[in-house]
Amino acid sequence: MDLRHLRYFIAVAEALNYRQAAERLHVAQPALSRQVKQLEDAIGAKLLERDTGGTSLTEAGAVFLEEARDILERVEMAGELTRSAAEGRRGHLHIAGIGSLSVGLLAQALSAFRQAYPKVEVSLHDIGYRDLLTELRSGSVHLGFSFNARKHIPEDMEQEIVAQSVTHIALSVEHPLAQRKSIRLRELSDETIFCIGEADYRDLHARITHSILDGRKIRHHPVKRIASPDLMMAMIAGNYGVSLVFPRFANVYPRIRLLPLDEQGEDLQIRLSAVWRRNTQARLARNFVEVLRTTNQSLEVA
Repeated sequence: MDLRHLRYFIAVAEALNYRQAAERLHVAQPALSRQVKQLEDAIGAKLLERDTGGTSLTEAGAVFLEEARDILERVEMAGELTRSAAEGRRGHLHIAGIGSLSVGLLAQALSAFRQAYPKVEVSLHDIGYRDLLTELRSGSVHLGFSFNARKHIPEDMEQEIVAQSVTHIALSVEHPLAQRKSIRLRELSDETIFCIGEADYRDLHARITHSILDGRKIRHHPVKRIASPDLMMAMIAGNYGVSLVFPRFANVYPRIRLLPLDEQGEDLQIRLSAVWRRNTQARLARNFVEVLRTTNQSLEVA
């Protein structure tokens, strides 16, 4: 028994006429009769009666008609669900969040994604940056983020820049320089400079900060690590120090002023890339990245 048998039987059962059913199916009537007979033999029950009065359903045939319709409906539904999943219109997307930056970066994109793909569930996970590739390969998450990602990522991964800006200085609204329109890096020589010290950002934030300052031969106090983004921004808001930051990250905190730098240069550019694995779940990730990239175009900070 296969799906063709079911479709042929349903056509005859609904028309109660072999000739009309054959025309509807575009098959020869003898071939249709053989298919119905094969189905009856496979089931072991008579489904249709043919006599001089025409064709009628047996009691078993009436029961089987309902079941056959249900089977075909389920098959069609399964096909539609599968196509939807393959196109990234259905499924469960697991995203590795990026701490407090997730609020400024993802909130609008999540709203737009839900409108565009209402059948896709989304979960955010707090996963350390060092573990991102491992989690992507295991399938625990389908999408993550990396600042200033390497040009050459592993062959089994894809990446796309979804947000970029130039480095800004985060300082308290009470800081003596807070009312300035911009600031020079050399003015930070006597400042306490904070970097986020949790695993997600520990090496990266410090590396970027040192690369900028040391690359421009700017002497400064040792960089001070703070355990988390929230704690670091609280210290800055309290006027205990400053930090070189990605503007979108600091915008979500109160009592923080962001100042652009007078300097220019490629080293001051910060790029946030989405990273995902080249696998069967990639369509879900690509769809979200497209929505994220589109929504971020109107939010970029120059």
